[in-house]
Amino acid sequence: MSMHLIARTAVALAAASVLLALTGCSGPSQAAAPAPTATSKPTTYYGEAASAVAASVSGCTNVTALDVAQGPVSGLTSLASCVLDGRTVTFYGWTDPSKGGSIAETLAANADAEVWYANGDGWTAIVQYDNQLMYQLTNQADKLLADGFAGATRAPADIPGEKSAAEKVVAALGGNVAHYKP
Repeated sequence: MSMHLIARTAVALAAASVLLALTGCSGPSQAAAPAPTATSKPTTYYGEAASAVAASVSGCTNVTALDVAQGPVSGLTSLASCVLDGRTVTFYGWTDPSKGGSIAETLAANADAEVWYANGDGWTAIVQYDNQLMYQLTNQADKLLADGFAGATRAPADIPGEKSAAEKVVAALGGNVAHYKP
């Protein structure tokens, strides 16, 4: 090989090295960017405090633990409420998977109102217009009777708002949106 050809090859290799350095390419060892991952949701469990579940929902403000009263019906362990988009949402905490069905059974027994709500591992969340469902699930017959004798009437439902609240809770915690329609 002639010296002239070797010099030209060396100049070409040097130019290629400079070009690679200027473009930020470090050759074939450059790693690919990691793929984006889904945002993880908090893990809930049976027996967890309803207030802890409510506090895990983004946008749920004024989280307040409530009393399960005279005797938890069907495995109810705790209650809490919060305000989500201007609506009071009550969270019911359950002891095990077989106990959370009390909501559906109670709604069916009432048989007069369409309801959207959310269910997950150890909890149920439902928009609360009045205390009737809560009194039923916490075995407070005295308060139900007092409301009945006082002529208390149920506030009108906001069905689209219930569905929206249930969807937001499920988006934050997982679980599913449930719909009861008589």
